Amino acid sequence: MTSLGSIPALRVLSGSALAAVERDSRPARFPAGAMLRPYGEPARAVVLLLSGTVAAAHLAASGVEVWPEQWTGPAIADKPAVLDGGVPPTGLVALTAATARLLPRQDFLRLLDQEPALRAHVFGRLARDALTARRRLAQATTLPAVARLAAWLDAPERPHPVAWSGTQEQLARMLGLSRVSVNRALARLAGSGAVRRTGQGIVVADRATLRAVVNDYSE
Repeated sequence: MTSLGSIPALRVLSGSALAAVERDSRPARFPAGAMLRPYGEPARAVVLLLSGTVAAAHLAASGVEVWPEQWTGPAIADKPAVLDGGVPPTGLVALTAATARLLPRQDFLRLLDQEPALRAHVFGRLARDALTARRRLAQATTLPAVARLAAWLDAPERPHPVAWSGTQEQLARMLGLSRVSVNRALARLAGSGAVRRTGQGIVVADRATLRAVVNDYSE
């Protein structure tokens, strides 16, 4: 299992502070598909994600589930829900098998008060996440499916050539599109040479072409 010290936000802590986080948190394992936090429940603990990928899950009135944000360990997952303290509009689901330590909300808030470097890191990450969400909202309301997919695959948070290793159904949930729309968009991007579909997943072959697709619809 990955150690807590591998989580970027926690690297700023001293050895004693990190040991205190370990003492105050409890270990947890989640199989793929498990709900870490069901819909309608407040975030009573912060998820210190050691391995695996989890996502915020929104269930529409139509029954369609979308995943507007995801985190891959090592990372702190779903910080806004913990900081807000109310009932978030999303649940939290494991997209893959995941391991974590769960730190009670009050202990996390106390840690932020006591550790200025950690607080600065967390708030800086929240600011970047908010700007990313703003960019995605603009794309969702102004771009067709193929351009939205191209922008998502080329996003700075996906620098690795294998930009997506899940299923097309899962990718559709990430983008708020239908699986058919994602399949057609992938076919167009593959036809242009921007991406390749491999056994490992969707590989970005030509980022310049991805950006050209986005620019064609943004002008």
